[in-house]
Amino acid sequence: MNKKVLFAYLKSRLGAIVASLVSILVLALVCWAYNFSMMPVALSAAILLIIGAIVGTLGLRKYTKKHTFLSQGMEFPQGLAAEFNEKDENLGSVEEKIGLIEKDYRDLMVKLSDELSKVKEENALSYNALLDYYTMWVHQIKTPISALSLIIQNMEDQETASRLRSQLIHVENYADMALNYLRLGSESNDLQFAKVKVDDVVRAEIKRAMTMFMTQGLSVDFKPSNLEVSTDKKWLGFIVGQLISNAIKYQKSGTVHFYGDAENTSFTIEDEGIGIAKEDLPRIFEKGYTGYNGHNEKKSTGLGLYLVKKAADMISAEVIFDSEVGKGTKVTVRFGNK
Repeated sequence: MNKKVLFAYLKSRLGAIVASLVSILVLALVCWAYNFSMMPVALSAAILLIIGAIVGTLGLRKYTKKHTFLSQGMEFPQGLAAEFNEKDENLGSVEEKIGLIEKDYRDLMVKLSDELSKVKEENALSYNALLDYYTMWVHQIKTPISALSLIIQNMEDQETASRLRSQLIHVENYADMALNYLRLGSESNDLQFAKVKVDDVVRAEIKRAMTMFMTQGLSVDFKPSNLEVSTDKKWLGFIVGQLISNAIKYQKSGTVHFYGDAENTSFTIEDEGIGIAKEDLPRIFEKGYTGYNGHNEKKSTGLGLYLVKKAADMISAEVIFDSEVGKGTKVTVRFGNK
């Protein structure tokens, strides 16, 4: 027997229990005042006790069933609301489990469920419209980016051209980030899991960022790992791209190292940059959190690593940071640990 349900039931019947006790007490006082025998009092108390035990036991069973029924509805409120709203033979059994007040709650729950469905539908339409707009915007912004890229290629000053090309890649990355930010919040992320060679994804992202490496004067140390995992190639590329961007952003010179561990199904990106303060490490994945480096360099938006964490959770991967100020940062992406 659930003690919580028992005490709740006794509390709901407290008025009847008190009324019965008061009735017995009044009867006893009357008998005492008129010097009557106390036998009627004892007999009345025994009868009330027996009737109370029988009625109470039946009531407790009904109360427990009702509690179980509504508790299940708490786990699936919309399903319960739909059952309440059905106009068929099942409604009779539902009505038997609830009283007048519960019926009022039922009607309220049905109404709130309908309102919730309408709000969800409106939000979904608004969200899809926003996603369509940003998708169109990102595709349209690619046209001037491509045009600028052609102009830069024809520039005579190669040093300036290299710097401009690096900044143009940043613009393209930020445009993609805006689109991915919306996609990560979507109920449908268009995930396509397949066997992916991690080395190929890392190579592609290194090649894409090579202009930024060169502009920053950084070297690349890539060691193939022959790691192959089942994941979504597009979102893995997004994670790698963001981590590479961070490595370049906070490193003035030196080398960025890329290596993997096939045995532990993980790969690592290690830089020789300014590092991350120990007090910032627990919060680096928080939305909008920039930490000391972000305030000092004034380059961080606090969204990159937030999106990396969201994308990693989506493909069942874990992103682990190990860093020391002034010595660099090591980021390990481990698969299959969620």
